[in-house]
Amino acid sequence: MRICLIALPWSLYRHPSAALGALCAYLKQQEPTLEVVCRSDFLDAAAALGFGCYDRISQSSYDVGEMLYAALCFPERKEQVRAFFISRMEESGAPLTGSGSFLDPEIHGERPTWSSAFDVIQARLEAHLDRVAEEVAGRYELVGLTTCFGQLFANLALSMRIKRRSTGTRIVLGGSTVSERVGPSLLRELDCFDYVIQGEGEQPLLALARGLAAAEDVSGLKGLITRETASVLPRGAPFWEVSDVNNLPIPDYSEYASRAEALNFLWLMTVEGSRGCWWDRAKRTGNPKATCHFCNLNVQWSGYREKGAERLVSEVVALNERYHNNVLFFLDNIIRLKGVDEFAQRLIDTGKDWVIFYEMRANIRPHELLMLWQAGVRFVQFGIESLSESYLKRIGKGTSVITNLQVMKICHELGISNGANLLTDFPGGRPEEVAETCETIQRYALGYEPLSANRFWLGRGATVQVLSQEYGVRNLRNADFYRAGLPEALYERLDLLDLSYDQDGPVADWNHVRALCKQWGAAYSAARASEYRHLLTYLDSGQSMRIFDARTGVLRTSVFKGLARDVYMYCAEIRRWDDLNQEFIESGRATARQLAELIEGWNQQGLLYREGQRLEGGRFLSLAPAFTPELASRRIRAAHAAELQRRGARADVPKPHSMLPRAGDQAPPVQVKA
Repeated sequence: MRICLIALPWSLYRHPSAALGALCAYLKQQEPTLEVVCRSDFLDAAAALGFGCYDRISQSSYDVGEMLYAALCFPERKEQVRAFFISRMEESGAPLTGSGSFLDPEIHGERPTWSSAFDVIQARLEAHLDRVAEEVAGRYELVGLTTCFGQLFANLALSMRIKRRSTGTRIVLGGSTVSERVGPSLLRELDCFDYVIQGEGEQPLLALARGLAAAEDVSGLKGLITRETASVLPRGAPFWEVSDVNNLPIPDYSEYASRAEALNFLWLMTVEGSRGCWWDRAKRTGNPKATCHFCNLNVQWSGYREKGAERLVSEVVALNERYHNNVLFFLDNIIRLKGVDEFAQRLIDTGKDWVIFYEMRANIRPHELLMLWQAGVRFVQFGIESLSESYLKRIGKGTSVITNLQVMKICHELGISNGANLLTDFPGGRPEEVAETCETIQRYALGYEPLSANRFWLGRGATVQVLSQEYGVRNLRNADFYRAGLPEALYERLDLLDLSYDQDGPVADWNHVRALCKQWGAAYSAARASEYRHLLTYLDSGQSMRIFDARTGVLRTSVFKGLARDVYMYCAEIRRWDDLNQEFIESGRATARQLAELIEGWNQQGLLYREGQRLEGGRFLSLAPAFTPELASRRIRAAHAAELQRRGARADVPKPHSMLPRAGDQAPPVQVKA
């Protein structure tokens, strides 16, 4: 049985396809008689377009990228796609020529237009598809196509070309883009796909290959939809998941690595530490709101599973020794909830230099983030989403403004690039939430790396789609941009992953936030290029500290001495009033009034964030970051050591009689009533 696994545009060209690597390794492990070939054909497409052009389009793969291939599937829609492409490029402000242009003059000429660029891109993509189809058709019994990065219509265009050349070649589609109703819909409406795998693919693909090799009926396989079962599984197939991800083989990136090394660019080694998201409890609880209400990234999983820290680090080391690459890109939708410090320490203990990207939630503790930095984490994407308390609750994020500010601050201090977003235009958003966001940016967050303002988009399976009436969302339909590339009748019949909708009631205007984020970015970049390197920072002398504040455009310095210095440094991590009471009031170092005056004054100056209206029960965070990563790491380590010492002291306090006896104590005699 000969199998070809293919990844097409718009996979990010610096990353090997995780799907190809995992599936190839699993098939070879479980069935060595299978002949499995991988093709990272997105690399050849990137070289044909020019890597700058490919990279720019891949950042808009879900609309621009998809429609470029839709025009190759439905040539009668070419002019509509041309107009869509030109409109999107003009809206983006991308220059046609000169500095900042993504069009290579050797490919597009010295005086391109967006229309001529469209023609060149179309011609090169079509030539690439024809070549791949010619090399694949008739040579393999089964072709597997992955769909995660705006790859649906590239796969459709290739499948059409393969089927024209070899009707007997069977084609199976898998990946997150064909989740839920999408997979059955594609099989009902399009005749160039034979099967769709939903959920993770290891076990369904292996069973499909074995069944086809034995000429058996595969229509009843779990996780698989056939043309015959598409009508009886309109909501998708039941998942067939690996019970223990620790038992999965190390992914095989040999084919990609060989191509990437020949093209001589820096590539990132893709690592999978978990599947799903531990914050998403919707399937387990049956509550659609038991997750982030805007997210549909986990519709292809039944729940969350993770590799143990020891197993994961051993995989990282094995990949490094196999491919000699130290740049790691973790695929996980979220970093593990527990054992972060153990995972980081194991990476540190390898003694290897790592450069790491990871996605995280803001609930991570400062010392855990410090350890990850020491292990090599230099790029993160925190799920910030909002700097408005009520908006965070509206979107079901489960975090708070103060926790968001804390991780933004630490990333800035340690030099970790935080590519986080502000989610705008979520249904039901209110003008006061827009105003709160603007105020938080200007008063509290301006000293940290800017956030990118991104509009909410609706994906099938997200809470908003499931509970559309509750969110005032109506007229749900395939995303409007699909109309550019699809025949109208097909647009109406297909169920696709991206959706458009109409919204009841007034809609909040987020334009001020978007404009403010641009100003924030300019101010931050200017500060980083200056001798101060910060818009807000501190230097500590032990008995006193000096704060430098240039957020207003005019440098202002403040000196805190004695108690003021101690309280401000103590609040460098999130503290509750009870913590301040124990540290300063009960010890006799300050009165409640003194603490209240300091907190109120700093809050008014935007030097400290105060959560809540009352001091009692509130939380507080000093906002000024350390001047250097070394100073920040020293402070975080000291705070962690002090916390461990306090925990130890609390553990030594005798427990009340109502609690269980301590070790060595005799249990009280049992009294039995007559």
